[in-house]
This record gives sequence, structure tokens and C-alpha cells, in this order.
Amino acid sequence: MRKTIISAISLLAALLSASAQNRTDTDGEKTVMGVTTRPWKSPATVTASELPSSVDNSINMYFPPIFNQIGNSCAQASGTGYMFTYEMNALLDRDASLAENRFSYLFCWNFINGGKDEGGFSTYGLDLGKTTGIMTEADFPQQTTVSSYRWATGFDKYLNALKYRPTGYVRLEITDEASLVPVKQYLYNKGTEGGKGGVLCFSGYSSGWRFDEYYSGPSETGYECLLTSLPNDGAHGMTIVGYDDTVEFTDTDGEVHKGAFIAVNSWGTFSHDNGRYYLPYYFFLTEHDHLALGNDLLGVTVEYREHPDIVFRVALDYTSRDDISIRLGVSGKGSDTSPMYEYPSSIVYNQGGDYPMQGQYDDSAIEIAIDFSQYADKVAEMPEPNYFLTVTRSKFGNVLGEGTIESFSVYDFRENPDDPAVYTCEGIDSTPLAEGKNVFNIPTVEPDRCSYSPVQWINTLTGQPVAAPFVFRTADGKYAKVRFSDYDRENGTIRIRYVYAADGSHNLK
Repeated sequence: MRKTIISAISLLAALLSASAQNRTDTDGEKTVMGVTTRPWKSPATVTASELPSSVDNSINMYFPPIFNQIGNSCAQASGTGYMFTYEMNALLDRDASLAENRFSYLFCWNFINGGKDEGGFSTYGLDLGKTTGIMTEADFPQQTTVSSYRWATGFDKYLNALKYRPTGYVRLEITDEASLVPVKQYLYNKGTEGGKGGVLCFSGYSSGWRFDEYYSGPSETGYECLLTSLPNDGAHGMTIVGYDDTVEFTDTDGEVHKGAFIAVNSWGTFSHDNGRYYLPYYFFLTEHDHLALGNDLLGVTVEYREHPDIVFRVALDYTSRDDISIRLGVSGKGSDTSPMYEYPSSIVYNQGGDYPMQGQYDDSAIEIAIDFSQYADKVAEMPEPNYFLTVTRSKFGNVLGEGTIESFSVYDFRENPDDPAVYTCEGIDSTPLAEGKNVFNIPTVEPDRCSYSPVQWINTLTGQPVAAPFVFRTADGKYAKVRFSDYDRENGTIRIRYVYAADGSHNLK
């Protein structure tokens, strides 16, 4: 973040990142950038001499063009805009110069910033993406102003985002010269011969630092900006994209130190050298303030999912989005009035500030897709799945908004991804949302229907069924004679004897 005066949450992010340096256990777990991580283990052990002397992943097609972040979104710019974009394109062998192959850090940021220009950990946005996926810039283009805090609208856009998921994290920690080797190996090929290298996020300060903007010393990668003094304020997230062992840095005592990482910033191409600068190994290896430069580097693992299993499609029109929370559920019978399994949505859950659904100065109507695939196995066991959407309206910010639910449907892609089964909640168009819980459901199996005449089947004096039999006409026009007995109200059981005339006659003897 380029501001000298930083938001409290940004400073907290740096503080927590630094304080996590000593939070480990015997398995190597450590809390880094708000998540529990384990150290990266290379598939193959190498020595420093076996690695190339330089690597620059920012110049291959998987890495996006350098951009200028919006507001205090540096952590999401680094984690999603740079790192996730690179890793997903490396996985799919796609070109990040195309908008459909770049991933919107603002898509995540605007769900987690509370409708304010506040930062946070890069993992906040990536964790969100584990359930929502991450939208491309083709579907959610870059914005020019921070103040809109926009949310995307459009079922197809959210559905496309569900293909692209972060799955977890890897951690590399620099403590000494030897620990540089696995970091460089990860950047080079992730320990797999012929494999693609990775990129890594790191945290530190960004105010009060000094650079040699005209570095002309040894280099194989050709950048002319070299960090010469660590910053002293302003929490910031950045990305390491490579290294150059030939770069030289001279400390204040005149001693020359070889080697530097290539760091990428999100302040546009006019910063540093086309957005890049050399970060000498020296600063990691000597005693320093870990708020100014964190020694833990974070990578992300990703996956591509061709399609989800089950998705909820929801359209709302509401004036103050942080009032709204959504829960998704399912039960096993069409007659059920509440879900058997239920979980909260990770988006539209008391988020985003007192703005209309699409953001400040924007529209109050929105349409989203929410993945329900985590319960697909449960649904498969249910003969009559009954889907539930609970929309809770309560004053969460300064204003209690008002609005309606416009539509709710469920898409089941399991049998035919190209032509999913679609179940729609009928008759709810423009239904006002009351304060408290608003529950909507979609039985997927039509209930059996039959006509009947009013009868009293239980003796009010004895509490037992009357002795006389009853004759029923079934929905298909056949007849049955039924007698009830042995009614146990407490346990909800009853004995039923019947005779059914399958030929449609009245022969019920």
C-alpha cells in the first residue's frame, strides 16, 4: 500500500504475519498470512550449483501484465491478481495477456473489505475462492475507482468462476543460505525436472525504503532497480517471481553480497523498473525487523473444475447488502419444511457495507451462482431431494434496507453437464423480504395427488381409530378398502390393513 498512513487492518496484517514467525509445531505447521501452512517439500533434492543462475517467471506468458492496484488492495493484487493468475495459467498452459485468462483480485477484495478501502491477507481472497471460484477479468473487468466496491452480477459469470479454484498453500521460509535453495528450486521448476516454476507472495513494509534506480552492476535478467535499504512503515503485499544470482549489493560497510530475488509490485509499470526490482538475499539473511520484510513466502495450489455438481441460482433486489445473509440446504423429503443439511454461503453473508447489491452508486438487483457441490453425495442418497434457500434480513450496518427475492432455482449438472436438470421455485417473483428468516424451498419430486371426502378416522373418546373400514378412490381411479388399528400417538405408529382392487372394480371383499 502506498499510503504512509495505513489502515488498521493492514497494519494488523503485517503484525500477525510477523508474530507468526515463531508459531510452529513438530510437523512444521505455522500460521502465515492468516492460515495454517506446512513447509513445501521438493520432490527432488538439489544443490545450489544444480540450479540455473537466474529465473524470471514474470516474462513468460503465464504471468499477467504489470498493473496498478486499486486502493489498499495490495494483498489481493499480489495473491490473486499475480500469483493465482500465474499458477492457473501455468496449469492450463494459457496466455495471461488475454482478459479471459487473468483473474480479478477485485472480485475477491470487494467481498472481504467490508465496503471500505481496507487491506488484509492475500489468503482471505484465496480462501473465498475455494468455494466461489475466482472470476476472470473478462467477466469482471478492472475498475478505475476504489469507491464503487462493486459486486459482479450474472449467473453465467459466477458459474464460469467456479471452474477456477485455489486449493491450498505452500510455505517456504528463509532462515539461512541453505534455505535459499528450495526457494529458488520452487521458482525454477518446483522440484520437477522439466516442470514449470512458481511464484510466491511475501509481506513487508513499503514506505521509507530506498532504491538504486540506476543499478548497472552484474545481472542476467537486466533490471536497473535494486533495493538498498529496507522500508520502515506501510504494510504491503508483493510477489517474488524469480531470482538472479549474479546481482551484487554493497552494504553500508562496503561488503559485496551476491544474489537477489526479482520482486514485482502492483503500482503500475511506472514504478521501479517496469514494476520490478531486485530484492537482495542479504536482507533476508541478516538481522532485521520482520514487519519490514517477512521471511515466510507463500505459494498457492490450484485446480480447474470443468463444472460443479449442484449450483443454486439466486436473484435479489435489495438496497443495503450487508443486511442479507444466505444459507443453502437440502432435505430428503418433499414434505419437509426445514433442511436436513445446511451451510452458510461464503458470499452475500452480511458483507460489503451499506450499499445496493452491486455496490455504491450501482444497481440494487443482483444475480449470483452459489456452489452446493459439497453436499452432492448427500443429495445422491435422497429419493426426494428438497432444496432450501434461507435469506435472513437484519440490520447489520447503519441502515436497514429493503427489497425482494426475484428468483431461486437449482441446477444439477451431475448426469448431463451440457444440459443440467433445473428446478425452479415457483411464484416468488418480487416477494418482499421480511425481517428475520425468509425460507424458500424446491421439492424435486412432484407430490402424489388424490381427492378425498372429510372423515373422522379416530374416536375422540378412546383415542383409537374407529372400527369401521374406509373406502378410498385412488388418484388413478382404482379403489381400496382400509382399516386402521393400534394407533400409538407417542411413537407415531399405526397398523393399516387394506384390500386393493387393481382391476378398478368395487370388489373389496
